[in-house]
Amino acid sequence: MKRVVLAVAAAVAGFVYAEEPKAMPRKVEPPKGGEAEVAAPVIVERGDPLFWGFGNYGIYSGYQLYGSLLNSEPTLQGYLEANFNLSWNQWEFGYLGIGVWSNTDLTDKRRDLYGKAFNEWDPNIHWGKTFWFDDDRKWGLDYRTTFVWYYYPHGRGHDRNTHGKSHFQYGHDTMTTMDWNHYFEFKNPYLNPFVNWVHEYHENKANLWEMGMKRTFVPIDKLSITPQMVWTYRSHRYNWCFPTAGWTEVHGSGFATTKIGVDALYEITPNIGIFAKVYWCHVYDHSLRAAAEHGSGGDYGQYKDFAWGGVGIAVKF
Repeated sequence: MKRVVLAVAAAVAGFVYAEEPKAMPRKVEPPKGGEAEVAAPVIVERGDPLFWGFGNYGIYSGYQLYGSLLNSEPTLQGYLEANFNLSWNQWEFGYLGIGVWSNTDLTDKRRDLYGKAFNEWDPNIHWGKTFWFDDDRKWGLDYRTTFVWYYYPHGRGHDRNTHGKSHFQYGHDTMTTMDWNHYFEFKNPYLNPFVNWVHEYHENKANLWEMGMKRTFVPIDKLSITPQMVWTYRSHRYNWCFPTAGWTEVHGSGFATTKIGVDALYEITPNIGIFAKVYWCHVYDHSLRAAAEHGSGGDYGQYKDFAWGGVGIAVKF
């Protein structure tokens, strides 16, 4: 079960292909590095190639998801996505695609539960479209819907019993928790607010909402910088997905975490770049903060406040 606490929104995972500079003809915002969050929408327009995609791979200070920390020690994480353009002539139907995110822990901290090398694979299928409000395509609404499956190949499993409920078991390869994500972003030349609704529909029937804002700047040619701030609200059932030592009962809903930081991308060529990111994450919920003070730090959410970041390679094709 995915715990902590794919953006998108993106993210999630490794870097952000910003809307500029012009050297990158496609405007892409893949998942943020270190997060198996749904990727943010990709603007697909007439004249784009029929098939296209992007990917990234990097090293991170830990495994961060939705403002919470799964692993405080270094990991390798990457994402690869391929898309089919559904727009042609005067008709625009967005794009349909598949993607996969992976994690490898570089230390033994979580070996007992997850294994170590390539201990998580998260495939997804998605559809997205931009609804433009003006002919200049400066104002519009991006939408992307994504189904995500989480696969843990080493020694940790969930299965269903005869009553249809999921239960925990060891020693079984598993395709477990599934999320259905809906990401909305208001595109404009100034500040881009966004909302991401994550519905976990396999085990806990839980909901999580991310609300945030971001803006991309291009201080010099080929370098794009995107600061952003994100607030995360979790339902009580989603909170239950994040067991913390000293806080394992079903909990109330509320604003759980916030994070503020910046993504940077430098384009070496039109198809290859290097990225870096750094974020500060803060746990709001007083019960979570109290539990973190008494937790062992062995797994999900044992840290109240922490810095997180990574560096790596980004490609576009």
